[in-house]
Amino acid sequence: MNDATAHSEANHPSAACYQPNGRVQLAAIEGPVALLEVGASAGLCLYPDRYSYTYQRGDGQVRVDPPQATDVVLECEWRGNATVPTKVPEVIWRAGIDINPIDISDRENLQWLETLIWPEHEARRQRLHAAAAVVAADPPMLVAGDLNQEIGRLARLAPPEATLVIFHSAVLVYLTRPERQQFVDQVNALDCVWLSNEGLPVLPEITARIPTRTMPKDGAFVLARNGCPIALTGPHGQYSQSLT
Repeated sequence: MNDATAHSEANHPSAACYQPNGRVQLAAIEGPVALLEVGASAGLCLYPDRYSYTYQRGDGQVRVDPPQATDVVLECEWRGNATVPTKVPEVIWRAGIDINPIDISDRENLQWLETLIWPEHEARRQRLHAAAAVVAADPPMLVAGDLNQEIGRLARLAPPEATLVIFHSAVLVYLTRPERQQFVDQVNALDCVWLSNEGLPVLPEITARIPTRTMPKDGAFVLARNGCPIALTGPHGQYSQSLT
């Protein structure tokens, strides 16, 4: 695994856009939730209960807001007839693993993340700053280390009264095939909900379960819950096409 490449690519700040799709899955969980992100970088994706979301449908727009006002609004084109849940998940614990986690409260780190945004994408830059303020005000537990070495230990720290959700987006592509299988085996052995959002070739056992008639021809990602594909998503969460 190339640590430098994984850090600069998998942890691009736009990865927070994955959240409109992941939030929908979290909304279906009853009771408190404990979030554990693999490839967490600065932890921007660990706050689905603190951001607003707009889902563009063919028949109009659905907006979901947290109890407290926020300047972070994530957008998603919602394809298909699946209902958009408006429930805000109750997150009581947040943790993440990364080879080199980022302290977003450090101005130099924030400036570095800005360099990953195209100069003309001012809206994304503003969203990054707003999300950084949310994270800095209530920092998650971020652990530096190899995901296969840390996942079990961190999972055991989650509060027992909460449903543990382990999630990742565009991360496993940077592992070797044996490392991916080791991770999958570990997660399947845990008492958790596993949400994966990876490119089509990354987890072929999941991709093979996508109905042939809906197999995408573009660079779509596959959002899966416990190894079952449930949606095709844009690489940065810009759309979601239900498979269920």
